[in-house]
Amino acid sequence: MREKFIVVMYHHIRKKNENFFPKLNSLDFNIFKKQLNFLEKKYHIMNNQDLFDFFTKKKKFDKKSCLLTFDDGYLNHYTNVYPELKKRKLQGFFFPPSKAILKRKLMDSNKAHLLLASNVSIKKLNEELEKIFYKFKLENQIKKKFSELVIKYKLAFGFDNAETIFFKRMTQHIIPDNYREKTFKILFKKFIGIKERFLANKLYINTTQAKKMVKGGMFFGNHCDDHLWLENQSEKKQTQEILGGLKFLKSVGMNTDKWIMCYPYGSYNKTTIKILKKNNCFMGLTSKNKVFEKNIDSKFEIPRIDCNNVFEY
Repeated sequence: MREKFIVVMYHHIRKKNENFFPKLNSLDFNIFKKQLNFLEKKYHIMNNQDLFDFFTKKKKFDKKSCLLTFDDGYLNHYTNVYPELKKRKLQGFFFPPSKAILKRKLMDSNKAHLLLASNVSIKKLNEELEKIFYKFKLENQIKKKFSELVIKYKLAFGFDNAETIFFKRMTQHIIPDNYREKTFKILFKKFIGIKERFLANKLYINTTQAKKMVKGGMFFGNHCDDHLWLENQSEKKQTQEILGGLKFLKSVGMNTDKWIMCYPYGSYNKTTIKILKKNNCFMGLTSKNKVFEKNIDSKFEIPRIDCNNVFEY
C-alpha cells in the first residue's frame, strides 16, 4: 500500500481579464487547468470517502494520491474553480472562514493583500506603518522599537521580498489585536478608500454559493470563525473559533461527523489538537511544505505543498 499522498494548497485562482485589484497575487486559471491535467495523469485525486478509507480501511490506489484544497472562501473558487472541478468530476476541499462569509468582513490577511495590490508602493506602505506604530505608542506594548522589528522581520521568504514580508508580519501578526483594526482603518482610508463590505462582496463567496457547492459535491471544512493565529489564543478563544467554524459548516449543509480542520496561517499548538479531538475532528491540515507520510506525520499535522510547486512532484 502507498503510505504517502500530497495535498495541494490553493488560494486565489483568477482569469486574466479579472480587473478587481489586478495586481492581487493569484494563480492564473489557465495554469490551474494545466496543473489539473498534470495531476489527473500522474495521481489519483482523492475525494472525501477515499481519504477516510485511506486512514480507516487501508484503501489501496493504483497511482500516487493527491488532495486538492482551497483556502479562504474566495469568490473565484465559485466562479472559476467549482465549474472546472465539476466538469472533470473531481472533488475539491474548501475552507472558508465563517466571519468573512457571514458578516462580510475582510480577513486581516486580505486587508494586507489588497493594500499590497493597490497602486501605492511597498516603501510608502511601510513608511505609513512606522508613523502609525509611533502614533499608537506600540513600542510600549510590543517592547521593541520599530527599527528592531525591521531587523528581525524584514527578511525575504518564499515568493515575497523582504519589504513585503515585513509588512505582512507586522499587520497580520506583530501589531496587537486591539490595534490591528485601527491600523488597517488608517491605511485603507489613506490608500484605498473603498468600503469594506463592497470589497468583501467582491472577494468572498456567500452562503447561497457555498450551499450550491456542497450540493454539487464539494467538501467544506473548518477554517475557524475569524481566521486568527490559533497558537496565540487562549483555550477558550480557540474553542470559540473552532466551534464557530463548525456551526457554519452545518449551516451550509455539511455533515460534521468526520470534519476536517485547516489551521488559519498554518498556526496551531497542542491545545488546538486537544480541542479538535474532543470535538470529533477527523484530521488537521497545516501549511508545512512537504509530502504527507503516514508513518511519520500525525493525522492532525498533515503538510501541504504550495500550488506553485505542483510540477515538482
